[in-house]
Amino acid sequence: MRDFLKEIRTRILVHDGSKGYMLQKLGLKGGECGELWNITKPELVAEIYRSYLDAGADVIQTNTFTANRIQLRKFSLEEKTYEINYMGAKLAREAAGERNYVSASIGPAGLLMEPSGKLGFEEAYEAYCEQVKAVADGGVDVINFETFTDLAEMRAALLAAKDSCNLPVICSLAFENNGKTLMGTEPFVAAVVLRALGADLVGTNCSFGPENMVGIAEEMKKAGGGYLSIKPNAGLPKLIDGGAIYEETPEHFAQMARKFAECGARLIGGCCGTTPEFIKVLRKEVDKLEPAEVGERVTGIITSNVRHIAVSDLDWDSIGRADSSKDGELLAALGSNDLSYVEDMALDLASEGYDAVYVNVDEARGSDSLLAEVVNRLQGYVKDPLIMETSSPAALDKALRLYRGIAGVVIGESSSGSRDDLKKVVEKYGGEIIAEVVKGS
Repeated sequence: MRDFLKEIRTRILVHDGSKGYMLQKLGLKGGECGELWNITKPELVAEIYRSYLDAGADVIQTNTFTANRIQLRKFSLEEKTYEINYMGAKLAREAAGERNYVSASIGPAGLLMEPSGKLGFEEAYEAYCEQVKAVADGGVDVINFETFTDLAEMRAALLAAKDSCNLPVICSLAFENNGKTLMGTEPFVAAVVLRALGADLVGTNCSFGPENMVGIAEEMKKAGGGYLSIKPNAGLPKLIDGGAIYEETPEHFAQMARKFAECGARLIGGCCGTTPEFIKVLRKEVDKLEPAEVGERVTGIITSNVRHIAVSDLDWDSIGRADSSKDGELLAALGSNDLSYVEDMALDLASEGYDAVYVNVDEARGSDSLLAEVVNRLQGYVKDPLIMETSSPAALDKALRLYRGIAGVVIGESSSGSRDDLKKVVEKYGGEIIAEVVKGS
């Protein structure tokens, strides 16, 4: 078996193109579940896989993009989650053989995450665990989370993959015209967070055509420390006679590969509207390119952004405060489980222009879930980095599991054993320890 990660260290691989667009060309109707074809029309799905391999793709994606339990529930197919994903992977594995790679295409759940929506972290995590296990059993070489618009949901997916299999993981986000995801995350921040969490490749896909995607790739390159996966659309579609028509040409699409390679892309393919013809031309272009090296991974984001932090003291002129040990009203509200007070506080803090917001609710902690609940409410309003202080490894684990960004952590007064456990939690989630309270000081 070839080693995917070893190979991308030496050359640029070509991903394939759209599955949904090809399924529509073969007769998929609007409102129909394309992933069900893995079971009902496997010969057509296999035909699409082979067409991309014949075009020169090194890596083909499974027809499983919306096949998580939450999405399949819309078609009353949730009980077929394993079978649909397993068959999508198995068909791709059979087509690819031992010569080519198979990536599991896994998309978002289609619901907003809390606190903006009703999808909880654990529900998303369990759905991705289930899907990852099924495609892994089907024989994929790499997990490809793509078209995510919420970094919190991507974190849930990445952690699920790391806990469910030993395969490499790609984390690819979709961005808006303003250069941010729908939930407001910038490419640089996304790359830093996902690499800190252990993503093997980060990148972007969908959204728009290749020219618009160059700026996203350049920003991700600045985060350093790893390679990119880039999959643009065939431009923006136009509705003609009730159907989506993509006007990008394969030749122009492929010409942009050089720009992506310069940014450290080692996996380049196509998303919506692309076909085997796009991949055929892309193959020829990629064969001309030399892979670019990438710099060291950027660290110290919190300590560099929060200019006035010292290990022994926090300068409250630059840091907002949600501290139950200093705020009697917050302590009383948390004691009565009134989290609406936290939301009011978050609105106030968001308007003040702080460099960061400090959170310490140990004084009020009735359970290890309280810090996570407070952090989740705050991050719905506050876009500044959060600095969390706690002496509880369990509380910190639950909070960092939910947090969208890279958290600064103040290790609260605790025993040496607990301090070690706290440091392990910070390392697990890619946070940054910026201060430590020594017991007895």
